[in-house]
Amino acid sequence: MKRVLFCVISILYILMLTACTKEEIFITSDDITSNTMLVKRNGSLYVAIVEDFDKSYYNLGELNEFVSKEVNAYNDKVGSKEVTIEELELKNGKAIMILGYTKMAHYSVFNNIPAAYFSAETENVALELPDRYVDARKETTVDKEAAFKNKKNQVLVLYEPYEIIVEGDIRFYSENATLLEDNKIRSNSEDMTVVIYRQ
Repeated sequence: MKRVLFCVISILYILMLTACTKEEIFITSDDITSNTMLVKRNGSLYVAIVEDFDKSYYNLGELNEFVSKEVNAYNDKVGSKEVTIEELELKNGKAIMILGYTKMAHYSVFNNIPAAYFSAETENVALELPDRYVDARKETTVDKEAAFKNKKNQVLVLYEPYEIIVEGDIRFYSENATLLEDNKIRSNSEDMTVVIYRQ
């Protein structure tokens, strides 16, 4: 009887651990229909760019060679492998390229684009963040203090129209974005988009 009870408790414990395991997300060229950014729990990210590639003189090999040179030059400059080419595919007249970055700072410098990723507890952020945010759960607007109240949350700042996927749950976002799923949002313009989420 004790053995049966022990087995039942062990199974319940394993099920609890499985339920608490946070889902890891991946993207591939098969999943992508528009420019997309996936932010991982460790702060690394994968960025997919989709471009029309339907002219007879376009050459995927030449594009791959060009991007490889840019990536290699950047990695040589910083002295470590911070940017990687994950995929470069041609699908339905569109080139889909996925690049990996070890952190947001490398994405920003490599692409010469402003972007930021930090904890909500970070003080003296050198950005003029919006004063109003949408509460993703209540669909109401709140002020900056309420949006940043939980210091365990992470904050993502972009200036590009992307579909943004996070490994976590979006809690608040700037008013110029559209919530698509619990962990997915669309930034609608090149104005500052802020996403606050819990990993």
